[in-house]
Amino acid sequence: MLRLGAPWVNYGNVWYFYFLNGAVIGVILLVAKLLLKIFKLNLSQGTSLSITVLYLLGMTALGLFWAYSPTVINKTIKVDKHIDKPVKIAMVSDLHLGTFFSNPQLEKLNNIVDEEKPDAVVIAGDLMDDDMVMYKKRNMQENLSKLKAPLGVYTTMGNHDRDALEIVNEVKKTGIIPLFDESITLNNDITLVGRKDKSVSRDRLDTADLLKNVDLNKTIVLVDHQPDAVDYHATLPIDIQLSGHTHRGQLWPLNFITDVVYTLDHGYAKINGKHFFTSAGYGFWGPPFKTSARSEVWMITIEGK
Repeated sequence: MLRLGAPWVNYGNVWYFYFLNGAVIGVILLVAKLLLKIFKLNLSQGTSLSITVLYLLGMTALGLFWAYSPTVINKTIKVDKHIDKPVKIAMVSDLHLGTFFSNPQLEKLNNIVDEEKPDAVVIAGDLMDDDMVMYKKRNMQENLSKLKAPLGVYTTMGNHDRDALEIVNEVKKTGIIPLFDESITLNNDITLVGRKDKSVSRDRLDTADLLKNVDLNKTIVLVDHQPDAVDYHATLPIDIQLSGHTHRGQLWPLNFITDVVYTLDHGYAKINGKHFFTSAGYGFWGPPFKTSARSEVWMITIEGK
């Protein structure tokens, strides 16, 4: 009953959105009143109420639009290794399939992948929203099974994929290949390496150990849900890292916190010659709003020398 993914918990999370934004507009109005007081001006209760209502309506509209209207971000990178021909990878993270995010959003993702025609699809963790109750109840397996690419569809687990082994076994039924501290050859030139998530798999290998049995002459794409080891991974023999987790804070102004906590809380950065990507997520966690970053799908084209 108290599980995080329970529908009543998710509906309750909606109030958190309005609590946060109510606090923000309250602070803004307080500062405005203090500034106006300097010039011997007043902000009436009626004006304050109107500003509050307009602010909350505006943030609600923006939050819903950004949560349910994904954008496609294209990025081409070059690695210092041989690749016969460019390889295009679609990267998404943090679907959080559950109460508020389900079949309609999976259909949108399938349409985007069909239109963009990537060679492979990578889901960088948090496929489920804490459990699979709504996933099974709404038969999301049918739509998830339609996610296809010539070189395959792959996923790692995230901190909200709490029953990781159970989810891994369920995901296999869709044709998606889970990478659970495992590597797989994508083609003759590229290897995917997927890490277990530290929050749900205490026995996961150190990344350096995970790379010991990998052909480092190939382009190495590391998929690690939480981007909290970017600086360490920049010293290892990888070429690309794909992550999610941060949601870029999901709700403004929480993105200022993630920006301080993570080396790369959102977007792309080249560090020590390695390419790092952190997605703000295709879905969301908790309240069905996104006000610090829009739902996104990355299309990453990898070129060799």
